[in-house]
Formats: sequence, C-alpha cells, structure tokens
Amino acid sequence: MAKNYEAVAGEIITKLGGPQNITKIFHCATRLRTQLKDRSLADLEEIKKISGVMGAVDAVGGVQVIIGNDVNKVFDAAVSQFPEIEQGENSSENLDKNPEEKQNVFSSVLNVLSALIGPVIPLIMVSGLLTALLTILTRWAGLSAEGTTYTILNTAANCAMYFLPVYIAYTAARKFGTDIMISIFLGALMIHPSISGLADAGQYASLFGLPVRTANYTSTLIPIILTIWALKYVEKLSAKIIPDSIKFVFRPFLTILIMIPVAFCVTGPIGSYAGDLLNMLMTSINSAAPWASVLVVGALAPLLVLTGMHFALIPLVFMEFSTFGYDNMLFNAFIGMNFSQFGVALAAFLKTKNRSLKELAGSCALTAFLAGVTEPTLYGICLRMKKPLYATWIACIVNAVFCAVFGIKVFSFGAPSFFTMPIFMNPDGTMSNFYLAVAAAVLTIVTAFAATWLLGFDDSVYDE
Repeated sequence: MAKNYEAVAGEIITKLGGPQNITKIFHCATRLRTQLKDRSLADLEEIKKISGVMGAVDAVGGVQVIIGNDVNKVFDAAVSQFPEIEQGENSSENLDKNPEEKQNVFSSVLNVLSALIGPVIPLIMVSGLLTALLTILTRWAGLSAEGTTYTILNTAANCAMYFLPVYIAYTAARKFGTDIMISIFLGALMIHPSISGLADAGQYASLFGLPVRTANYTSTLIPIILTIWALKYVEKLSAKIIPDSIKFVFRPFLTILIMIPVAFCVTGPIGSYAGDLLNMLMTSINSAAPWASVLVVGALAPLLVLTGMHFALIPLVFMEFSTFGYDNMLFNAFIGMNFSQFGVALAAFLKTKNRSLKELAGSCALTAFLAGVTEPTLYGICLRMKKPLYATWIACIVNAVFCAVFGIKVFSFGAPSFFTMPIFMNPDGTMSNFYLAVAAAVLTIVTAFAATWLLGFDDSVYDE
C-alpha cells in the first residue's frame, strides 16, 4: 500500500508543536531534522507512534525524526503543506542559538561539528572511492600510473581533502552567518601555494613586523573554523566603522585587511597548534597501543551513532589520514556498526511472521549492506524491539576485538559497506588488509545474525 506522505508530514509537524514552533526544517539520508523554538512543545513519544516513523531523537541542534529511505518524500510533503517554515541552512543568522534553548558546551561543539563537517562528508567519501577505484584499475585493469588518465583521476581523488579549508569555510559561513564570498576567499588564501611555500622555507615569517607561524593549512579543519568564527566579529566591527554609502567595496576591504593578520598570526597558528597536539596524542596512542582506539570506538559505536557523537571523531580521522596515510580508529570499528545492522535486519526478516516488520527489515537490510546506512535498522528495529540492540553491541565488540588483534586499517575515507570495501586495499599492492577486512565484515554479519536469532525479539510492536 502506498504511503500517505502528506498525512505523515502533517502529523509530525503537529506533534512538534505546529509550524509556528519550527524555525528550520531539513533532512539528511534518513532523518527529518528540525530546529524548534520550544522543545517542550514537541511530543516525541507520540511522534514515534506515527505510521511511517521509525523513531524520534532529541539530539544536539534540534529534534530528529527517523523516517528511513522515504525521508525526502516526507520532507517535500511537509514544506508543501507548511511553506512558512524555513528550509535548510540560513547564511544570515544562526538559528541554533535560540534564546529559549540552552545547550551545554559539549552539545554546542557537537552541533557545530555536525553542521560544518556533515555537508562535506559525501564529497570526501567520493574522493575515497575514487582512490579505491584507482587502486583497482592500476592493479587489475592495466592502468598506467604514468598516464594522463591516472593523473586526472588522482587529482580528483585528492581534491576534496586538499581544498578542505575552502569547503569548511563555506559551511562555516552559513553556520556563523558570515559573508560567504569573504569566507571562501580566506579559505583559499590559507591554502595558496605561496603560503604553503612559506611553511617549506621556515618555521616563522613576518607580516607588518608581526610573527607568523607558517604552516601548511591544506587538509586542515580547526584553523579555518576558528578563522571564520573570528570573521563574524570582524564583520560587525567593519559595519560600525564604514558608513552605508561606501559599504559595497570598503567594508570587504577593511574586513579582509583585518582578517589577514588575524588568520595568519592568531587563529591559524592556534588551530595549527591544536592540530599538532591532537597529532601528538594520536601518534602516542598508535605507538603505545594501536589496538586501544579501535577497541574503545568499536565498543561504543552504537551509542556514538544514537547520539550523533561519531561526528566528533571525524577531525581525528582527518588527522590520521594526513599523518599516517590511514585510519585505524573509526572506519574499521564501523565495520561492526554497519554490517551488524545487515545481520540484525536479515535475521528479523527471516524469523518474523509479522508482515510490517518483514517489509521494514528487508528494506533495512539492503540499505545497511549496500550503502552502510544504519539509522533505519538502528531506530526502526533495534530500538523498538530492544534485544536486536543487544545483538548489535555484541557484534560491534566482536568486530572491534578482531580489528584490534589483526591491526586492520582503512586507506581511503568512507563508511564500510559492500560497495566501499576497496577502501581497505593497501596502496602498496598487498591484499592481506583487504582480506582481513572482508573477514571482519563476514564475522560481524554472522555474529549479529546469530545473536538476533538466539536472543529473539517481540515483534508485536509492529501489529498496528
């Protein structure tokens, strides 16, 4: 039976306190995301009971309603019925800072990281897949590493990470409400080859007599985030100094003139030092106990995804790739998270006689296995029946132990799934790491399937 997306959207908006309580609405791959004026008006328990809704979470930045693969259809229905609700990001104001909504510092940091990094992740994953494709083409398809085809594809594969400060400058501009073009200009300036050349020439340079700690800002996150955050206040200062009659040219001029020393003498070096500190921390952990990080992340993976805290680990992964050339902390641990949801959904599909659960589990299994998208299974099956969540945790821990023992690494950015397994191929041509990653995925699926089957579940919650 076809779903009535208009009815689902209407019920969700009503249970969130009505359109007048929603300041912004948008969506990701599986979740309808909203920002509210007053969260106390949102009835999450009633939202969870709506047919077509898999769950609802009071997360950092707002309320998230888990829909699954049809989220875009529910979103379209919602904005069609309630056009007065603002859609997507806003470049002129930060709606997360609502006077009626208070967040602790940790939640605020997670919210900012999610907003800044989230839009860039698909592009970085594409770059990772291009790198994996190049590995396959050069190893088995006879593509020459000296040819122009390889050069062009390799440049495309490296482009997302190299120009990362430019992309983050754009998302930061929308998050902090700064001028987008000036923000992008600053991001491009910080990675200009001449600036990188200063870093190669020596540790310090001079700007109007001020000391500049030179650094290569390509593939970095923290320096540009701090820079665009500072830009917000510099723009306010420029607006006070420059009258409206000549603002078109002279406000950007004054803003950039101030931001150049701010970026290269203050925010850039602070971000660079912070990155160096994280680098030293990760190097120490990987030198002393390389198994520890994957074991901890793997054991906490379900909790990290449920709370959205896995976004907080992305900067550390960037640091790993730029320092070591691989990740041995996050994506190998998420073999357990992503493939366990396939095992759970497959077991539920084969074991249940409930038609609603069988339809849901079939869709969830394909989504988790082929694309590595776990939210439909996690919220639609694991949380609703509880015991499959225990099976997920068991499988994640088993995978973490396996990855820790055998030292499995990820050489390209990407979430583990059937189509992204080439990210585990070592560029040096050896295949042992790839075979171990495949073994970890199989072990995870078998463990999650067996645990779900043996623990059982109560599918009566789907009777309606």
